[in-house]
Amino acid sequence: MSGQLKKRGPTVTLVPAGRSSGVFKDFKDLLSAKELLTALVSRELAGKYKGSFLGLGWTLIRPLVMLFIYSVVIGEFLGASRSIAQFAIFVLVGLLFWNLISDSINVGAVSLTTNSTLLKKVWFPREVLPLTSFAVATVHFLVQIIVLVFAYLLFSSWPNVQNLLYLLPAVLIVFPVAFGMSLIFSVLNVRFRDTQYIVEVGLVLGFWLSPIVYPWNFAHQFLASLPFGWFWQQLYLLNPFGLVVMAVQQALWPPIATAAGSAYQFFDSPFATRLWLSVLASWVFLYVAQRIFVRMAGTVVVDL
Repeated sequence: MSGQLKKRGPTVTLVPAGRSSGVFKDFKDLLSAKELLTALVSRELAGKYKGSFLGLGWTLIRPLVMLFIYSVVIGEFLGASRSIAQFAIFVLVGLLFWNLISDSINVGAVSLTTNSTLLKKVWFPREVLPLTSFAVATVHFLVQIIVLVFAYLLFSSWPNVQNLLYLLPAVLIVFPVAFGMSLIFSVLNVRFRDTQYIVEVGLVLGFWLSPIVYPWNFAHQFLASLPFGWFWQQLYLLNPFGLVVMAVQQALWPPIATAAGSAYQFFDSPFATRLWLSVLASWVFLYVAQRIFVRMAGTVVVDL
């Protein structure tokens, strides 16, 4: 009939009607799919390095190249290494965790559209796909830790054991925020394909708004000089990934005093309080993100 719409091709409902029975039921479904998660992670890693001589070893090249660029250009050419002791380790610590964050969100944002064939074949908890992106990024992160250990050996300097406690809140922020963002962006990208490009631009901004290649006290001093300086400082510290970077620098960057004094003397009890409040907010965010994902995915029937 001329009045009927032509069918454009196979379509898929991302989440069956009625599946949104509650976050605990959804979490149980996700746990039941752990074998699928393991298989998807293995498939992603095998596919990425298929035919490669170095294989997973290629994941070490990126942080080494970035370390060289930032250490030489910013550390030596711009003189940052003269005011920041062991600048190479300082940058590397931030880069490793930022790569974990950005890789999981970037790939997670397109995880539904790039796995359209799988979505059409069988039903499974759709959250598995964004979670796979985080798991693959975590594997790369764990391999890249080798570069950090090498840097410690090179400089014959190791972090204080007591400061390693800062890793706990950092991890408890990274997972829920990165996974939550992947959930939201992945389902948005099914409807609006510009989402993946917006995510890429947002991550570039996030990188420079986090104290990765510059210490927090530089940003602190600059923001304090602006009108309503206290407001801008607090706004800067609302960035959860910036807090993660500062926490892991405190944990993994050897706390050596420089001529300008300790670059991280602001790590006091108020910062610790802010960090744990961010942990709480991050898990609330994940809960909200998962509810948004299920609600939006349940109404999406599209050509993938």
